[in-house]
Amino acid sequence: MARRTHFASNHKQLFDSLSAIAGSYADLIDLRLGWSQEHQLPEHILAACKSAIEGSSDSRWSILPDLKHAIARKLEQENSIEVDPLTQILVTTGASEAIWLAILTLVDPGDEVIMADPGYLAGFESNIEMLGGKVIHVTAREERDFKVDPQDIQMNVSSKTKMVVIVTPENPTGAVCDKRDLESIADIAKEHNLMVVSDEIFEKLVYDDKQDFSIGALSGMEDRTLTINGFTKGYNMPGYRIGYIVGPESLIRIMGELQFHMTDVPNQIGQAAALAAIDGPQGWIKDAVKEYGRRRDFLVAELNKIERVKCSKPEGGFTAFPNMKELGLRSIELVQHILKQAHVRILGGPLFGHGANSEGYVQIGFCRPMKSLKESVTRIRNALESL
Repeated sequence: MARRTHFASNHKQLFDSLSAIAGSYADLIDLRLGWSQEHQLPEHILAACKSAIEGSSDSRWSILPDLKHAIARKLEQENSIEVDPLTQILVTTGASEAIWLAILTLVDPGDEVIMADPGYLAGFESNIEMLGGKVIHVTAREERDFKVDPQDIQMNVSSKTKMVVIVTPENPTGAVCDKRDLESIADIAKEHNLMVVSDEIFEKLVYDDKQDFSIGALSGMEDRTLTINGFTKGYNMPGYRIGYIVGPESLIRIMGELQFHMTDVPNQIGQAAALAAIDGPQGWIKDAVKEYGRRRDFLVAELNKIERVKCSKPEGGFTAFPNMKELGLRSIELVQHILKQAHVRILGGPLFGHGANSEGYVQIGFCRPMKSLKESVTRIRNALESL
């Protein structure tokens, strides 16, 4: 426990120190993982929020069933997952609570959990370790577009393996799992009696006509998959704190009991906004994704023009994960140098992985306005060329 506390403390100290530096720059451009701040939510969502604010406090209990039914319709239409909305869906205070409830329900001391590295370890690993579990890191190789090879998962399964975590599209690499790989992972799960937790929070942010599939829709995976999603990323609704988790009735019931003693019911304003978002017009999301794709293409092309920097094109999400190893600096040194010299804030690869899998990489978001991206790339290029 002391080791984990020390690790968390070091990261907090690092964030605090970088925040202190960043706070002194009036012209700072923040390109960390985030969301678009330029697009206001459509009027139908804002109107739902206003109605929830003006309604009675008892209305929070009445929104949940409607929201669950709406999520069930969405799952059937978009993900080919059919569930009972009242017994197989749990609405949560953000996707983060859904992740924690899944881990709390499934992981016992000594259990092993397989995850991609680099990947969204920040959202899972500490929670798994707090319960006495262990994350088994499976390399998501750059030459494979940062997609985990199912054969590598198979090789890392042991008698202690409890579950496999899939994040698609992945954070920070933007890798989207191919259906063939998901089918192979599903076969592994069935062969070894494993659970699969599938984090699909970025599912709407997929580019170039790439298809994002849900492993929970595959035959035989209905009772061994927990699908996690939410509204922060795809619907550009940070702060509303509405997520959800879908799975077997027996597990959802346990998680619901745990949630009752943790956060009770998600906030009614967020629920109302989520219901309006999921049931309302979807064209504005498609327009936003098209624009994000244009910004992605720009950022990747410009990064690849910088000497000794190479950047794969992410298939989803809204961050790039450029390889800067040839510059000869550790990731944190790159982050600090770019912050101090360019006044641009990004994240280091080791926040998402271990060792050679993430060292020398950085994460750069591309959902900011094009004007900010152009200015950022110019500053980053000048900062790196000064090394």
